[in-house]
Amino acid sequence: MPVYLYWGEEEFNIENAVQDLRNKVIDPNWALLSHKVLNEPELPELVATLQTLPMAFGNLLIEIKTTSLFLRGGKKASSSDKLMVKLIDTLENLNDNIYVLFVCQIPRDTGKKIDSALKLTKTIQKIGKIEEFNAFKFYQEKELLSWINQRTSSKEIKITQDAALILLQNTGSELRRLDSELKKLKLSISPKKTIGKEDVLALCATHENIFLLADSWLQGNKSKAILELHKLFEKDHPLKIIATLQTIVRRWLKIKIESKTKNSFEISKTINLHKFVIEQDIKKLQSTSVEKLIELRNKLTQAEYKIKTGELEAEMSLELAIAS
Repeated sequence: MPVYLYWGEEEFNIENAVQDLRNKVIDPNWALLSHKVLNEPELPELVATLQTLPMAFGNLLIEIKTTSLFLRGGKKASSSDKLMVKLIDTLENLNDNIYVLFVCQIPRDTGKKIDSALKLTKTIQKIGKIEEFNAFKFYQEKELLSWINQRTSSKEIKITQDAALILLQNTGSELRRLDSELKKLKLSISPKKTIGKEDVLALCATHENIFLLADSWLQGNKSKAILELHKLFEKDHPLKIIATLQTIVRRWLKIKIESKTKNSFEISKTINLHKFVIEQDIKKLQSTSVEKLIELRNKLTQAEYKIKTGELEAEMSLELAIAS
């Protein structure tokens, strides 16, 4: 029976698994007619959608994004509820050309689990497939290195062990960011097929420039910040620089707020960065207020808006934001 339940905290891996299933099931020529997505549907809508007959020429994939149906402690219909009974009966007697995918995205670091005792969960386990997608912790180095190797293989390239380790140490355990860095590395090494230590170090050098810019801006050293900004203009578009600075400032803001009630190890679990990096940022932010960080974030947002609306030329807009 083509019924699936994907659940867990690792959003990036869930997204990839969902896309893989779409590619497997849906005929791209009939995608608009062969694919339906429901977000937290009520049971009557869900049952009615599952009873839809597929087009005569292909499959129908129905995606249901829901936490209410599966999470422990949530308010949900009992297994004896008439609509729940009908839902389970419908799943057990699906048309062979209908594929059903339940996606239960768990908020990161909440420790929440799907309720395996539910009749709905048991039914999917019996007739279909349940797959969990755990989020990696920053200290799971072996598992993360294995994941990096798998991703490089999927991109038809290779990476040396020391290069993978340097990439991990400089990027952290956030899979979406790691994948983004691998895409950049693939482009930068072309036509080569193997990422080496020197390639990753060259990428990290660019990161070092952006961090020098961010640190100088935070400290109020505008002349140093402008100098580093001009170096970055030679390599990257202002919108890309703004996006990276926004990520850094958001991280600082989160660390600043959470450091009032949590220690560095607790924060590191939330942000998925090494405890040492968190401690360095806490020290760096000691004399910086939350209000100042919000001000920096707002300046970046305004600069981005002025660029995208054409109000100011891109480089000038960002330079004014840094110098103001």
